[in-house]
Amino acid sequence: MTDQAHIRAAVVFRSHTGTTQRYGEAIAGHLATLGVDAAVTSVGDCDVATLAGVDLLFIGCWTNGWFIVHQHPDAPWLAFARDLPDLSRPAVALFTTYTLATGSMFGAMRRELGRTRANVRLELKSRGGGLSDADRKAIEDLVAATRRTAAG
Repeated sequence: MTDQAHIRAAVVFRSHTGTTQRYGEAIAGHLATLGVDAAVTSVGDCDVATLAGVDLLFIGCWTNGWFIVHQHPDAPWLAFARDLPDLSRPAVALFTTYTLATGSMFGAMRRELGRTRANVRLELKSRGGGLSDADRKAIEDLVAATRRTAAG
């Protein structure tokens, strides 16, 4: 990262019905209002080699499982996670969409990312795919912290 104008983010999602894609697009849209260059792509279309070069990485998946227990990412997301490079450089945020509850979803995502040394700084969730005011504030705080780190 060099300066405020050059913060780059990637928002990578796995969506089942389109809700998680909408959420990822909303995240990228909010990042753009903060002056962050944010690219959005699905896990199937993502070139994982490019992710180690971003400053912020948002990785999302819909909540798969039994309504309130045994939530986990689906097989395509898991395959994507296995191919990820070392993610110790970017600040990482996880996001998910859900019907009733996220349950163990974030824990399962973190476990899958463990070997990448991902610096997970934020977890976002949405039932309908839209950003809440709390989501916006959390994203703003993450961007501000990333800028402070770059300046320091």
